[in-house]
Amino acid sequence: MQGQVAAQNNENRQLHKPANALPTAAEQAVSKQSIEVIEVVNSHDFASSNYEILRREDFVDSAQNLSDILGQVNGIQIRQISGLGNPVSISIRGSSAKQVQFYIDGQLVNDSQFGSFDLNQIPTEQIESIEISKNQAIGTGSTPIGGVIRINTYNPSKSNYKISAALGSFGYQELSLMKNTAFKHHSLAIGGTYLASENDYDYLVPQSFNDPNQSITEPLINNEFEKISLFINDSAQIDQHQLRLNINYNKQDKAQPNYQNNTPKNSSNVAVDNLRFGMQYNWISSIKYIDTLELDFYNDNKNERYINSPNQFREDISDYKTNNQHLGVKPNFTFRNFTFSPSINATNQEFESFSTKNGVSSDCNGISTCDTEAKQDQLNVGARLAWQGDSVPFYTYVLANKLSEKNSHLAINNPAANTEYSNLTYNTQEFGLSWGDKKLNSAFNWSNGVRTPTLYELFGDSGTFKGNDNLQPEEAETYSLSLKYQNSVNKESITPFVSMPLNFSSSVYYQSLENAIVAIFNSSGTGSYTNVSNAELIGLELQAGGNITSKLTFSLLAQLIDSDTQSQYVAFNDKKLPGIYHQQYGASLSYQLNKAWNININSNIDKDLYFNRSNQFETNNTQNKTGNPANRSVTDLSVRWKVKKYTVHLSCLNLFDNQYQDLANRPAQGRSIQLKFSIEDI
Repeated sequence: MQGQVAAQNNENRQLHKPANALPTAAEQAVSKQSIEVIEVVNSHDFASSNYEILRREDFVDSAQNLSDILGQVNGIQIRQISGLGNPVSISIRGSSAKQVQFYIDGQLVNDSQFGSFDLNQIPTEQIESIEISKNQAIGTGSTPIGGVIRINTYNPSKSNYKISAALGSFGYQELSLMKNTAFKHHSLAIGGTYLASENDYDYLVPQSFNDPNQSITEPLINNEFEKISLFINDSAQIDQHQLRLNINYNKQDKAQPNYQNNTPKNSSNVAVDNLRFGMQYNWISSIKYIDTLELDFYNDNKNERYINSPNQFREDISDYKTNNQHLGVKPNFTFRNFTFSPSINATNQEFESFSTKNGVSSDCNGISTCDTEAKQDQLNVGARLAWQGDSVPFYTYVLANKLSEKNSHLAINNPAANTEYSNLTYNTQEFGLSWGDKKLNSAFNWSNGVRTPTLYELFGDSGTFKGNDNLQPEEAETYSLSLKYQNSVNKESITPFVSMPLNFSSSVYYQSLENAIVAIFNSSGTGSYTNVSNAELIGLELQAGGNITSKLTFSLLAQLIDSDTQSQYVAFNDKKLPGIYHQQYGASLSYQLNKAWNININSNIDKDLYFNRSNQFETNNTQNKTGNPANRSVTDLSVRWKVKKYTVHLSCLNLFDNQYQDLANRPAQGRSIQLKFSIEDI
């Protein structure tokens, strides 16, 4: 009974929160039998322009991977090399991938050694929802420069079975099995996904292996990808106590082609083995002023093997091992209209590498790459204070955070090496307010975020890449103002435009970035990271959508970015930021033919992409030094048939087989077709 009261109190608080207020763990909790199901607080139909949430039903039957989903969100750009399994990174409003925080079930998974994360490590079938914050933290924690992507894994509250299978172009095949069993006080979900692709799409090879004097378009060799993903989620709730355990295992193998000559003698590949265990405990309090107490712990082990074998005479092997442990505590206090959420998070990450050349390990001589042991300890202390008005639709919050780091590094194959240390402290702050109702909502946000140097940037590899322990963190001050309008259906109106449901959102933002960390190489080829430049961005996002008829809906979006860099190096001064499109326009139409059939077409035009800091770029055949940027236009088509528990989805990406350079400045993959069949509630 006490649990029912606590759940009802949380639900009441939810109803009075604004659309862009962030959810507490208690509000996200799913219960069974004795406690009501509590939905995620953010409205799917009306969220802030700076914060969005995507539901499972929006993408699970249509998207191949997470990058396909995120690439359709206004303000997000995906950087990838064509072909499944290749590295994928993300940019939010012009940021770099290292400036974006990536969470899985509330646990930060950015790698402290290199600052990266695998955007597609979680199959779409294992995702319940995706939260996107474009310039501020989600809940508590340090404020990022480039926003947050938070993945909430599959955790249904009722018994369910699902099987899905897909076939597609270039040898694509996928099989996924899911099973969830709901008991009286807990639910257990298990599942697995197998995915493979030959990735043998046609590619313009600059120097063909058979004829080095010619550039020939031919299927890529040694580009296969194979992945197995398994997961177990167990959620239990008794009275006011909620416990969630999750285990994820990923094993993947990606062959690495030789894009220059496509030689059949190449057998390079990357293999990754990753096991993650997480535990989250929530206590929903019945004590006055104490709302909840949240505890979370996770351990992440990742083993990576890079094999560089361009021919039968060479085999360089590098083994990387990473172990990451995290413990966090966050109580929530409520007093009248105020909510106070302090938090403490402690993280330990250890990294180790071991390399051989043709089976022999090389000594660390200051010229070649050294094997290393690196360690990072982080203590993150902060608090969020929020106020919600009763009589006025007004919400405001402040968030402050202090991050302390202790880093160490040792070149393990150099007997004369000493352990290097660095102790760093960073502070971040943000402030936000919003006002309005479900029809018209406005929000203002200010943030002072940081991106801390990675261990590799601080210490290098003691060989051809030198460390720089004097690096300053990248810092960014960001201002954003957003407006969102949504009208409801007016059945009495005689004007069609007024009578149909419409929504419109806009966001204008300004960001000043200082101490950008970039790689600099000297005349001998030795590189290091240094703080070399500042940048300013001014951006505008526009989005509109609605119903043209009861069966036909439309969506329009645009993103415009104006950037300017200032550097001590003349070649990089007064230039545009590289690696992002400065203009993006999109339009989509969705037609619901009947209850079973849906057709969707989506077109995007992207302009003003610069591939390097000097704003020079290369095409596949010529080098253009005029500074003119690259453009692309892509149209995708999808058709879905759904009757009861059966779903069939046909998708065609790059429908017109448009040729363009991808964000790695390589010819993009051409037209790709996929057919997916799913059966649910077996």
